[in-house]
Amino acid sequence: MSSPVDLLLITWNRLEYVEKTLRHLLQDPADFRLSCWDNGSQDGTADLIAELDDPRVVRKRLSADNVMQREPCLWFFEKAESDLVGKIDDDILLPPGWTERIAPMVRSEPRFGMLGCWIFLPEDWDESLANHKILDVGGTRVFRNMWIAGQSFLARKDLMVSHIIPPGEHYGFPVDQRRMTAEGLINGYPLPLLMAHNMDDPRSPHCLMNRPGGMSEQAALTARKRGIKTPEEYAAWIRDDARQILVEPLKTQLDWYRYQTDRSIVGRLRRKLRPSPR
Repeated sequence: MSSPVDLLLITWNRLEYVEKTLRHLLQDPADFRLSCWDNGSQDGTADLIAELDDPRVVRKRLSADNVMQREPCLWFFEKAESDLVGKIDDDILLPPGWTERIAPMVRSEPRFGMLGCWIFLPEDWDESLANHKILDVGGTRVFRNMWIAGQSFLARKDLMVSHIIPPGEHYGFPVDQRRMTAEGLINGYPLPLLMAHNMDDPRSPHCLMNRPGGMSEQAALTARKRGIKTPEEYAAWIRDDARQILVEPLKTQLDWYRYQTDRSIVGRLRRKLRPSPR
């Protein structure tokens, strides 16, 4: 019998979201091991994590500071006991049984990188637009993309560890999915899609950004980084992002990656003279 997968939840000052995320997750009868890392929350989230009482919650780490994602992920990869690992976000409601569906796929097919849940709304999916990146891999239909969202996925632990991004190069999830794809691995979403629900999407009834003052106090990190000012603007950005993922050819994504990572004299000169081909 295969061992249960190991999952990581990182959270920071998201009490109202993470309460729902954990309740939903722990109602799933699937067998998994959950490690929780709190990044120095001051809103009661750390207390919630400390008081979790479920045999599947195997580790809790309460950091004094917000250290973002790299340190928690490296800690988790070192501690995880399973051959398969995954990360979930504190604002995502995951479909029951998602780990049980994805785990056998990843274990049986060495070409798979990261497989995960669709975190956009169901209406953002259009198979006719996605068809050019849908392929059959060992009997599994997969919508392939160069990367997938880091909020709900499974992958082989050794693959994650071998694709860690060097320190200082990235401040989000510290695994280089683009390099995986360039090496021929397949990241994507199994079909039919496993639909997760992103509570931080303004189209969600749970979204805190829709409340008075929500954009200043509860705005998603992506919205803040992009200077988005209203929930409507952020919802439109998410919808457009989903469409871009559907329609952008994998070759275009790979060409852009190779352009960015070409360390040759010609590559460096090309970027200096014309920084972006897009």
